[in-house]
Amino acid sequence: MADKKYKNLLIVESPSKAKTINKYLGTDFKVVATVGHVIDLPKSKLGVDIDNNYEPQLETIYGKAKVIKEIKRAIPKGGNVYLAMDPDREGEAIAYHVANVTGMKNPKRVTFHEITKSAVEEAVKNPGEVNIDLVEAQKARRVLDRLVGYKLSELIWKKIWYGLSAGRVQSVALRLVVEKEEEREAFKSEEYWEVSVKLRDSTESVLIAKLAKKDGKKYVPVSKDEVEEFEKKIGNSKFLVKDVTKRNVSKHAYPPFTTSTLQQAANNILGYTSKRTMGMAQTLYQSGHITYMRTDSVFLSNKAVDEIRNLVNNRYGEKYVPEKPNYYKNRSKNAQEAHEAIRPTDFNIDFAQIEKEHGKPAAKLYELIWKRAVSSQMSSKEVEVLSVLLSPKEPKNPEYIFTMGGERILFDGFRKVLGSKKEEDELQEIEKIKKGDELEKVEFINEQKFTQPPARYTEASLIKKLEALGIGRPSTYSSIISTIQARGYVGMEARAIFPTDIGRVVTNFLRDNFKRLVDYKYTAKVEDELDQIALGKKKYVPVIDDEYKPLMESIGIADKNVHKEDVVILGKSEEKCPECGGEMVVRVGRYGKFLSCVKFPECKGMKDLSGGEEELDMEKYYKPKECPECKSNMVLKNGKYGKFWACEKYPECKGIVSLLLNEKCPECGHHLVERRGKWGRTFTGCSNYPNCKYIKKVKSKKAKKGEKEES
Repeated sequence: MADKKYKNLLIVESPSKAKTINKYLGTDFKVVATVGHVIDLPKSKLGVDIDNNYEPQLETIYGKAKVIKEIKRAIPKGGNVYLAMDPDREGEAIAYHVANVTGMKNPKRVTFHEITKSAVEEAVKNPGEVNIDLVEAQKARRVLDRLVGYKLSELIWKKIWYGLSAGRVQSVALRLVVEKEEEREAFKSEEYWEVSVKLRDSTESVLIAKLAKKDGKKYVPVSKDEVEEFEKKIGNSKFLVKDVTKRNVSKHAYPPFTTSTLQQAANNILGYTSKRTMGMAQTLYQSGHITYMRTDSVFLSNKAVDEIRNLVNNRYGEKYVPEKPNYYKNRSKNAQEAHEAIRPTDFNIDFAQIEKEHGKPAAKLYELIWKRAVSSQMSSKEVEVLSVLLSPKEPKNPEYIFTMGGERILFDGFRKVLGSKKEEDELQEIEKIKKGDELEKVEFINEQKFTQPPARYTEASLIKKLEALGIGRPSTYSSIISTIQARGYVGMEARAIFPTDIGRVVTNFLRDNFKRLVDYKYTAKVEDELDQIALGKKKYVPVIDDEYKPLMESIGIADKNVHKEDVVILGKSEEKCPECGGEMVVRVGRYGKFLSCVKFPECKGMKDLSGGEEELDMEKYYKPKECPECKSNMVLKNGKYGKFWACEKYPECKGIVSLLLNEKCPECGHHLVERRGKWGRTFTGCSNYPNCKYIKKVKSKKAKKGEKEES
């Protein structure tokens, strides 16, 4: 390279991050990007030297030799090199690897948790060194995941079929999904009745009270006969007000977002997948609009707190500013990589500017972050709560207690910014009721109900569960869910996650043969050990040794004792083989369950069990009249990407047709088809794409999602 006009080289991972930082540093600096890792474990082999202290055999990633060469060329003679990768273990590892492969001498490590001019300049003024403990912790995670995944997958290929895989953390997440489905299947719905009474007070106002207790204990009738007997006992008795209580309740603001709570809120409120949320958050961070988005801390800097308090005072009034700043305690016992919660870097940036720069979806996420951070430093919401207890005058034994209540918002506090579902005054009708009042019974309102099975996990609730169990870390939740989806182990239905047949088979195999590996407490313990390495309290080799040796012992036992037929055959069938007339068994294949001849592989007779035409809404979906290849009949099959029509003569004929809708495209007349977009959302478009790019518009819901309560 010709004479360098700059004296300092600053290296980051992302080109967009480099572009933002380049605006803040003068001509004395050159900013370059590695575009992620430059070296990694090889893809096609284990890549770990088991006999040499589990040393990773790292290779230059394809295409990164050029990047390494350019960085070497860019190093200024006699100048400084600053390694400014992300402030976490992975960023530390990238910094270490870049320094090593380029042969840098005395590079300086700088970190900042927001890409702003002041933060970048402050970091450059106070450089440090690469933290080897963090590098070792990242190496331990990468190597451990490779050892478990590689060795376990080899066994699964033998015992189930080629191409499947298992992972240290993903397998535990999959177990959670499978066990939730098993809970649902074991659930037995029970009848119960919700009983209320419509009452009239002295002013002719009509009120509704709900049955709550019988002789001091919670009471829910379980049959129509019980309800009728109860009604008969009470008859037309008047109702006596036994007690009226009024109290003021203070509801504290929520803490600002961590990675986990941001993913949960974005999924619940905006319907974003964790992958989409993290992609947008990364863009907002790299463009300098939010602080670092991988964090498990709820801490806000004094500077940020002061900015928020001033903004709240100026925009909403002094009463919305608490006397002292709100303080939140970190839930994570090892909030090691998290120095600050996720917040805007400049609270005066409006949502319109973000929308202009990054689009409406990113602006919605930014708005969510802004509101949560600002509201976290606002006064509590004050509510007046009124509870009324009533009882029929007759009979006195047993004593039935009915309740009604409501609340009035005295001061909206932090909800001024965060929004609320309950803005109306619920006390108007009942606040005039006094103890000892008698009310006339108008009628009973009885509704038969049935207990519902536990809800399936959504991405939000699965992340919440993983965090509660101590499984994974903020930076891994998105990849955990993406991985089990990509492997075909789980599917999505109305934002709920359910296990596929193969997901169940893999989970059952691991539960039966690797109890330790998929144990929740054990997985959390391994995370703690990785944290201990990051803190310099544990060493790399002993930690890997303690995990690898028991794993290989379990693999040896399973390899010897487990036969493939024990895993993939789920039971016998009454159906007869279409080829030889013999017995058939239910097997699990790559795309679900099917019937196979018991004599397989000698006899290859099989029948589809993937949910035939009887499960398909034929008014909605189109059935092709014949195979486009050989004119034979078409049958419904289940594949990796869902249902499709296949020729009945498969494998002799491989004609297939997509699952089309009966509805035709208004622009070209071809059938419409349901597709899945980049971010996992389904939409209806023309099957003649790309020749026709028609997409059916869906009416947006009128409900304001931003007003939903956050859990």
